[in-house]
Amino acid sequence: MTSSILFYAAGLLTLISAIIIWRGALQRKPAQEPTSSIAGIMAVAITLNIWAIHLLGSLTADGINFTLATGAATLILLIHAIYCIGVLRHGIQGLGLFLLPITAVPLFLIPVFPEAHTPNWVHTSSLLETSHLLLSLVAYAILTLAALHAAMQIMLDRALKKKQISMLVQALPPLISIERHMFAQVKLATVLIAASILTGLSWQWVEFQQFAVFTHKVLLALFSFSVLALLQVKRQRASWSTSIASRAVLTAYVLLLLAYFGVQFIKAMIH
Repeated sequence: MTSSILFYAAGLLTLISAIIIWRGALQRKPAQEPTSSIAGIMAVAITLNIWAIHLLGSLTADGINFTLATGAATLILLIHAIYCIGVLRHGIQGLGLFLLPITAVPLFLIPVFPEAHTPNWVHTSSLLETSHLLLSLVAYAILTLAALHAAMQIMLDRALKKKQISMLVQALPPLISIERHMFAQVKLATVLIAASILTGLSWQWVEFQQFAVFTHKVLLALFSFSVLALLQVKRQRASWSTSIASRAVLTAYVLLLLAYFGVQFIKAMIH
């Protein structure tokens, strides 16, 4: 079985989970959809994704060898795993209204990504570099969930202010639940981004005896971290409204997206 078939199957199962959640939400009976069924389907999708990544040969004796395909697939894998944990522990299946359709699309596109299977897109050769890569991916996965919560918060807040309660708005989780999960994810993502930056700089010093601080990747990651750190301070002082906080989360997410994937994807498209 080829990796492409496995990616397509994982994407299809992800879409099926999204359809189940949307059906329950639009019928205004989300509680009737057991969290175990959603988590079960997603567990199979995660397993297929892991199998596909393994077939692409990401793990080597020297470290991790990522292509554009394996990098995107691993990120989706982490997002789905964190989502499943959240579903089982905190009942956040409502996040799947947007998360699952969005993450299903890359699984269908991975087999046809330009230059997706060119070797050594990212290749680690030390424990520090590997730790930096994994911390970066986990941080980005968690910030992705926070960004989706932020988008839902903005949508719901705007609808409530305009008193335009559509079926889509009614399908969203409660505002207080969205806000609570968003700030919890932001707090964890801030810590992980800081750890990622520190391990990255440490690896640069050990490997090259210098810090490449002024590269686009490091600068964008630092800007993203600064936005999230400022958000934490402003939240403690209650000086920012939730809507401003949500926009700050989206800003930090875009900066991290450009740092980790933007330039590499553009290079892949050009070549």
